[in-house]
Amino acid sequence: MIRTGLALAALAALPAIAAAPPPRPLYTEAQAAEGAALYQASCAMCHGDTLAGTFDVPSLDGRFVAHWAGARADVLADYIQQAMPLFAPGSLSAEDNARITAYLLKANGFPAGTTPLPTDMAALRALTIVPPPAPVTPPMSASPAAAPAGGDIPARR
Repeated sequence: MIRTGLALAALAALPAIAAAPPPRPLYTEAQAAEGAALYQASCAMCHGDTLAGTFDVPSLDGRFVAHWAGARADVLADYIQQAMPLFAPGSLSAEDNARITAYLLKANGFPAGTTPLPTDMAALRALTIVPPPAPVTPPMSASPAAAPAGGDIPARR
């Protein structure tokens, strides 16, 4: 009884670890699907069919999350509107811009919701791009039990 009480008291003294809030859904599945078609027509020629980019053009997967994490959605929308597509900057409508952005969010693991990404800059200003949590990879065990079986590694002679 005393040990249990001490253990509970020790646990209670530890600082609480608050879970990060989940990312707020910023787009709908339908909006992202429409954005995928628009991406292929307006963006893929530079950024690639799979968002991988090229030597001269940045990828829009992985790096996208690192670059835009914590940014307001209006900053991203304004950048796309002013600079993209490279051959015709400013040619995307606000609706097409939102659709392509929704596709980029989906392709980078952001969850879909029931409300479309807005097209109005004031509404976008109220939204922050919060990336989904990275998958947790368990640490590798250093114990001998985790070592491969003897036949897995060729022996040196």
